[in-house]
Amino acid sequence: MSLKSFAAFAVPAAIVFAAPASAQYMPHLDPNTYMLAMMQHGNGQDPCMAGVAPPEKEIDEARVPAPGVMQSYFEAALGGGALSQAFRKSKKSQWTSGGTTVPYERIDAQSDPLAVSGNQLDPDPLRFFRAGNFQTAHGQWSVLDAAGNVVGVYDAQFKRQGGKWKLQQLNVLGASETVAPAMQYCIEPGDVTEHKVETAGKSVERLEEQISKSEEKLLRDQERLAKAEARLAAKPNRSTLKESRKRARERVERREEKLADLREGLEKAQERLMKSSRDAAEIAAMTGPAQDALRWRGFELTTDKEEAEEEAAEQAQAAAE
Repeated sequence: MSLKSFAAFAVPAAIVFAAPASAQYMPHLDPNTYMLAMMQHGNGQDPCMAGVAPPEKEIDEARVPAPGVMQSYFEAALGGGALSQAFRKSKKSQWTSGGTTVPYERIDAQSDPLAVSGNQLDPDPLRFFRAGNFQTAHGQWSVLDAAGNVVGVYDAQFKRQGGKWKLQQLNVLGASETVAPAMQYCIEPGDVTEHKVETAGKSVERLEEQISKSEEKLLRDQERLAKAEARLAAKPNRSTLKESRKRARERVERREEKLADLREGLEKAQERLMKSSRDAAEIAAMTGPAQDALRWRGFELTTDKEEAEEEAAEQAQAAAE
């Protein structure tokens, strides 16, 4: 299953990255300043597309009110009230069920198949993330029957209006419908994983091409050095020949150093590609019918676990020193 085959925001694939200690929430920083600071921390790399999460306090700013928004929607759907009251009043607001998407002005005419007598909304979200660009948030909630079985999932995207978080998109998914766990994203759910796989793949291709060209140039430089050494061997006292050999040797050394750097860069790019591809595969493995959504709780990518372990080891070593 390709990343682009996931439907809209309901099937995201991204990587969760915790902000480093140096980027903890600072109340005097607005989102733009924060992201600039993070880019400086990351040597100019875009932290948003790298999957760096906003500071925890910024996440809570969206995460805390979200369950209330969902509960108000569910109660309205259950009692025949206006569904649109939980949505932003916007042309971009959408409600989806059974593959049919309707705009804001038609939301109140819809009947939610999950909001029936005996069902209840689990107030604890299965997954919740705020976009790396701070503009939206993405959360998923399970709907349970009287026996506690999952009968469906609400896949919701939020955005502020008038200073309050409201629904911008809601996908109502039945028990058998396919859905993937929400993950950290930058602008649109799924963009971070896709970006990482794509950029790592391109880096591998670019470096392999550069290495091939550099190896050809090294071979030519080595041939020039061999000729310079042969000429000097024939006339060992010629200062011009000594200087020529010196320059030829320096070119070979520079070429060897550059080639070593390229090979090191290729190893790192291959590792990034391996990890990002593994991340995408792990998310795909967790993708399935909504009725199995409870298994998402506590789901972490292997890459995140490895990085957390490495960071903990580094902190322990630093503390010991």
